[in-house]
Amino acid sequence: MYTGPQLAQLLENQHQRRANSDLFKQGNFTLYWRTKVGSFPHPDVETIVSAGEPCGAWCPTEGRPEDKRTVGDNLALMSELPLNGYIPASSIRGVVRAWAMKRPSIRSQMLELLGHQKGNVIQSGKIEFLDAWPVKPTKLVLDIVNPQQEFQVYHQGQGTPLSLYTLGNGEDGVEVTVAIRGISGKATRKEVGTVWEWVQQALSVYGVGSRTSVGYGCIKAPHGFRPSPELRQAENGYTSKTFEFTLYNQGCAGPDRGQQEFRPSHWRGWLRSWVLRFLLGVMSKENAEKTLWELMGTLEPKTHIGCVRIGMTPGETWGDCSKNLPYFYVWQGKLQVTAPSKILNTIILPIMKFAVSVGGVGRGWRRPLHIFHMDNRRAFSRGSLLIVKHHVRNQEGQWQIKLFGLPLNPESWTSAYERWLTDVRSQWADRINIDANRLLAAEVFSPKTCAIYAVPGPDANLIDEDDFDWLETNAIETRGEGMHLIYEQTPPYNYKRNPDVGGNAANGDPHCSWVSIKRVNIPNKQENTQCKEIVCLFMGGKTPQSNHIRCHFLQDLDEITGAVRLFGVQP
Repeated sequence: MYTGPQLAQLLENQHQRRANSDLFKQGNFTLYWRTKVGSFPHPDVETIVSAGEPCGAWCPTEGRPEDKRTVGDNLALMSELPLNGYIPASSIRGVVRAWAMKRPSIRSQMLELLGHQKGNVIQSGKIEFLDAWPVKPTKLVLDIVNPQQEFQVYHQGQGTPLSLYTLGNGEDGVEVTVAIRGISGKATRKEVGTVWEWVQQALSVYGVGSRTSVGYGCIKAPHGFRPSPELRQAENGYTSKTFEFTLYNQGCAGPDRGQQEFRPSHWRGWLRSWVLRFLLGVMSKENAEKTLWELMGTLEPKTHIGCVRIGMTPGETWGDCSKNLPYFYVWQGKLQVTAPSKILNTIILPIMKFAVSVGGVGRGWRRPLHIFHMDNRRAFSRGSLLIVKHHVRNQEGQWQIKLFGLPLNPESWTSAYERWLTDVRSQWADRINIDANRLLAAEVFSPKTCAIYAVPGPDANLIDEDDFDWLETNAIETRGEGMHLIYEQTPPYNYKRNPDVGGNAANGDPHCSWVSIKRVNIPNKQENTQCKEIVCLFMGGKTPQSNHIRCHFLQDLDEITGAVRLFGVQP
């Protein structure tokens, strides 16, 4: 029998019988994705588990519950735990308190209503918070954390995926009942109403639990909530930018590789890696990582809360499969990026504009969506096609939706980077060191450490972007000149599956590609193709004049008929 929400129901009835129902407030909030909030001890002592109440026995089919397992083992043996998840009252109170502490106009009132401690003196509050239980019993399910920064940026060993268990499965919303009550004889009806408004606003803005900057814990207040004019003001100097995105992709996954799942953490990892690439181009490695921690947060070597938050809202088309083989998948939704206004507009958004212009997001982001034949001749979809749009005002002051990215002319790329560099100098003048990482074996984004070219092809758009099917199924015809080059296997410069150029995901020892390629539906008039490919080559510490294979790739890239260098080094 599930009794989680019954305490709130019983207390509400009690307040009604005592004719003080105004001292009790509750509402159903919707958890959009997942949350890791509170904790429950896992038998192996290490695996992180969200708060839960036992509702069964630990009965793995193999081994003992306390055995340490990989993500794959946990998926096979314990994809869900015998725990009904909930959000602890202390977590909700903590969110409200943290939110109010940043608002001087209500800070003192918050301390009076929620209580506080000064030295050895404890001042009790007037408002009690209740545990928030799902309306329907919801077991904790397996999730995954997969660190990729060392692999994606520094080309070091691939990280080991880690298990954790969350409330919410990443697909279905979870309704939870949030409730507070005023202590009779201490709190007034108005004070309870004030705190209830804080609860709704704080949870809507901050979310609940850990990893909220990665998209976890996103929660929506009850229908009809409208904050007061004071609460509608910009959140402590923060600004949000919302984008509409469509991603056509070879497939993305969470803990279950057989189940398609596009996650907010895909966006977070994408943005974090690109911010680091840019910072490495203008700062020492130490200062670049320090700045990255300040912007995006970190857990090691010392926990630091970042100032940039990511939120994702799925649309009606979410993980839909293409109509013909080889299958690709489609996600459409909204991405919201929140940060202090100056940081967002001058540092983060310019980086994003470059990033969406040279690649995709999620699995296969370094290649355009194309058809690839395995050694056994079976055809598979590989790569991704990312389309990002945003709302801007036209000259008449009216809102219109436009593609987000850079136009394909060198002047725009150079001027955009120079403006970004000027703003970085203004923000962190004492950290600037332009040539510090010119010879670092890493993906460093700067005019001296990478090269970006626009090259012809394919001849026509490959997919029907509305009906989700391939218009061209000949694998060779799905590649432009950039893809033809990266798949080149003619001696002496074998670029395909070469760890120093195109990377190699086979043979159990993966190496990340030093090249990213994005297809855009913009004609190349010189070569009479309907599409172009944007090729971004990271030199990884090699100068263009050296004899390294990436330098030979750069030379071949520059010699493609119809190629235009947009940014960076040249042979």
